[in-house]
Amino acid sequence: MDDDEAAGALTYLAVIQIRAMARRRQPYYEWMGDDYVVCIGWLADLVHNLAAPPARTTPWRFRRERRHCMRYTWAVAGETGRKWILDSLEEEGLVWEPPPETSFTGNHDHHA
Repeated sequence: MDDDEAAGALTYLAVIQIRAMARRRQPYYEWMGDDYVVCIGWLADLVHNLAAPPARTTPWRFRRERRHCMRYTWAVAGETGRKWILDSLEEEGLVWEPPPETSFTGNHDHHA
């Protein structure tokens, strides 16, 4: 699958998992820790750049280049985020090839 398809699938899965955590008041995965509110924030932060608004209806200052969203998200996801990305796609039977290592300023791990 290409990056746009992966981004769409991950955004959808994140919303489902966020809704589940909010309703159950517990983390979706055991490895996320025991504070579901932190997990919701972590997941929302991780997929934030995947859900860019449509360019035609968005003021120029809020536009993002969607074609690099997976490369950037992968670069800043850290070990935990990369695990979530790969595990989530694998659970859905989807195959996506991570991008080559890229250096972005401000790399940080979105800890759960």
